Amino acid sequence: MRLSVPAASIWLAVAGFVAPGLPALAQQTPFAALESAAEAGDAAAQTALAQRYETGDGVLQNYARAAGYYAAAADQGAATAQNALGTLYLRGLGVPADPARGLALLTAAAESGVPEYLHDLAVVLEQGIATPADPASAAELYRRAADLGWTESAVSLGVLYQDGIGVEKDIAKAIALYSGPAESGHARAQNNLGLIHVRGDGVPQDYAAAAEWFRRAADQGLPVAMTNLGTMYENGFGVEVNEDYAKELYRLAAEAGTAAGTVAGQFLFDARLQPPDPAAAGAYRAAAAAGDPVAQFLQGYLLADAAATSRDYRLAAGYFRAAADRGMPAAMANLGILSFQGKGVLQDYVEGYKWLTIAASLGLPGAIAIRDRLAAQMTADQINAANEAAEAAWAALAASD
Repeated sequence: MRLSVPAASIWLAVAGFVAPGLPALAQQTPFAALESAAEAGDAAAQTALAQRYETGDGVLQNYARAAGYYAAAADQGAATAQNALGTLYLRGLGVPADPARGLALLTAAAESGVPEYLHDLAVVLEQGIATPADPASAAELYRRAADLGWTESAVSLGVLYQDGIGVEKDIAKAIALYSGPAESGHARAQNNLGLIHVRGDGVPQDYAAAAEWFRRAADQGLPVAMTNLGTMYENGFGVEVNEDYAKELYRLAAEAGTAAGTVAGQFLFDARLQPPDPAAAGAYRAAAAAGDPVAQFLQGYLLADAAATSRDYRLAAGYFRAAADRGMPAAMANLGILSFQGKGVLQDYVEGYKWLTIAASLGLPGAIAIRDRLAAQMTADQINAANEAAEAAWAALAASD
């Protein structure tokens, strides 16, 4: 396996493209300087480095390393590190799951008064994660964060007032808390305002207003709002009956509500390459057989693309794997997507996460977002295993460069 791509390949849109060697990418000067400062005990650098490892931004994702740097900064009282490390302990990512320790760290972070950390602790208390549910304390934390301008807390506090959980039910307060965020485009607030109007809960029932709020939230891709709007169209509540549109909304909601649905047919492309030409498939196959990784990627993309009339995921996976082994980040990402979906290869979340993680570390736009959406299907143990698999694959690719 090699990590370089021929710079003179006829398929390139720009000259001089060479897939970067993995070790070189990980040792760019800014990262090295950050690492040096972190090792010297700088809490800000430790936190920043941990964040890089947690997301896999320009470096191979590694939750265990992230936890180590967060711990070093948390020991110095850094609230950001305390909050992030607490979340890792609650989820069991990179460290053994320890809900009690996670809660203690989130509590310490919230003592800083940072609204985001107040909100995160409130979520844990409201949902009863690692502790008996305490919606009254959650409401107080949401209120403090909302007063500091944290929109998510305002909306969450609105939900508590709307349902009368942890506080006395007060629809007027719920509406007041939702209104600002909803007008600013907050989908959850928009959907909840729609529910208030459709139920006539504390306000006159107004189907037309409800449908409009549902529509605004659905336009932003909120699955529950799509379903609610579909109900309005199916029954003619505030809108003209349109059963076909209702069915389409239900379908879109079902797709958007699953991690797999959010990437169905969504394969990543390298913007540095010329768009694949179906008429050139024969030339791609010939060049791919000769070992050109760019041609391998382009042929795989043609075979996997949802718009293609003759999709063949099995052949696409083979081409993507060949190009991935030669250092093509987009091929790695698409092989990862196929592995998550079980198309052309056996379904394997760990394998899929591994390839998307390596692609993300090489800077491929979109790889982190897709990986993290798909990760919603995975357990913490699977994600930890995928981190280990990515480390091993990284080392093997680097050794063959």
